[in-house]
Amino acid sequence: MSGAIGLYAPDLLLVEAASALWRRTVVRAELPLADAKSIYRDLLTLPLNLQPSDRLAAAAFSLALTHRHSAYDAFYCALAAEMDCEMVTADRSLVSKLAPTLPFIRHISAMNL
Repeated sequence: MSGAIGLYAPDLLLVEAASALWRRTVVRAELPLADAKSIYRDLLTLPLNLQPSDRLAAAAFSLALTHRHSAYDAFYCALAAEMDCEMVTADRSLVSKLAPTLPFIRHISAMNL
């Protein structure tokens, strides 16, 4: 193997990112419009392998209910479980809450990148 890392995410990542940038720009006025556009444009250039969220929906909903956690985060967990790979996140609360029962979840600080 070449040591390359594949980046996978549910296709809802694009909607979530757009919503978060919109909120920080329009609602909270924390981010200038030009910066929000630049960040989103950069996101669209990343070599992401976006996976259809419809096929993850049932598993994600089940995970969200079982672990009493956000359905959005559960889609990423469902994808990692389906692909039998690690899920890397910067969300410390997600890691502390779910990693004990979903050991494939890792905080980005634990990665050797």
